[in-house]
Amino acid sequence: MVPSGWALQDFNSLKIATIDGDRGKDYPKKEDYLQIGHALFLGADNIDNGTLSLNKTTFISKEKHESMRKGIVQEKDILLVMRGNGTGRSCIYENKDKSYAARINSGLVIIRAESEHTDVQFLQQLIVSPVIQKQFESFMFGSAQPQLTIQLLKSLRFPFPPLPEQKTIAKILSIWDKAITTTEKLLANSQQQKKALMQQLLTGKKRLLDKNGERFGGEWCERLLGDVSKITTGSSNRQDSHMTGAYTFFDRSEDIRTSDTYLFDCEAVIVPGEGQDFIPKYFVGKFDLHQRTYAIMDFAGCHGKFLFYAIHYFRSHFLSQAVGSTVKSLRLPMFQKMKLSLPTREEQQKIAAVLSTADQEITALRQMLDALKQEKKALMQQLLTGKRRVQLNEQNSKVLTYGN
Repeated sequence: MVPSGWALQDFNSLKIATIDGDRGKDYPKKEDYLQIGHALFLGADNIDNGTLSLNKTTFISKEKHESMRKGIVQEKDILLVMRGNGTGRSCIYENKDKSYAARINSGLVIIRAESEHTDVQFLQQLIVSPVIQKQFESFMFGSAQPQLTIQLLKSLRFPFPPLPEQKTIAKILSIWDKAITTTEKLLANSQQQKKALMQQLLTGKKRLLDKNGERFGGEWCERLLGDVSKITTGSSNRQDSHMTGAYTFFDRSEDIRTSDTYLFDCEAVIVPGEGQDFIPKYFVGKFDLHQRTYAIMDFAGCHGKFLFYAIHYFRSHFLSQAVGSTVKSLRLPMFQKMKLSLPTREEQQKIAAVLSTADQEITALRQMLDALKQEKKALMQQLLTGKRRVQLNEQNSKVLTYGN
């Protein structure tokens, strides 16, 4: 049911143009790509979480740009990824640098609002909302290669409000966007600070204060991981795991599964025996373990959490030792012969405490970011379908009401 004052619309009825890139004989080849040039050649890598990203840029020459026909980008155009990873992502093209032109590659399409009755900010919010994204998913269901077409875009149907209501909805949703962007930046900064802390603390370049307020001193000793811990694999298979068991089950996958039985009850550093990056996990308690996953435990003269951080930071050892071409794998001697530089146990504990605090801050920011995204998603579902209406009072302030 379409809300009162709204209309069920499509791109044609709203005079929204869809413009694809030039795919003709003059389409740039790899040798035509430049680091600096006359025209920015935009692709899927330039569209990131609803914003234009120019961290990686490709340019083409003036001659190549002028030899091509369609696909030139204008300010306030919406750019949409049409195929491959990231299909359905979009952003508004807003670039303060006017010294170069811009055009899209064949993997994008331009969505251009040609009517003054369509607010571009609202249109972008609509495209990234469940209202449109669910239609994209239905178009691509069962496809081996995610892909959209202009004909599919023209077949989209959606409820559309009058211009004043569009602008108000866009302003409300932009508040969540700003909060999400701010939190993302805080998270990125916290992650970078933790990375710097690990580099300083785990190499001894920065020494912390001891219980007397004095800077830790003395040389660190070099030990082998096999000399300061017990290292073993599990005996379980993934088929033994599910999602409703009483105990945590560890294998090479990212998702955390459960089991009805446990093999170990201790503090342990868990490392997958197969994979690409061998990122460790830290765990205390009862757990089940896959037969190709390693548990490092029974620490002798080591603080368990410090060892976890050290293994994480110096896991290049595993990458250099792993065998196999398609799937890299580790063997027990590769763990046992891993060299570690260890300070006193007291200093280990201090280092682990600092890095744990950094992890807690990162976790809190991730939870805050997830909550903001969920709040926005729920609000979009209400505002962009008219289930929750917005109105303007005489002072042009936002008032939320319910119903039609």
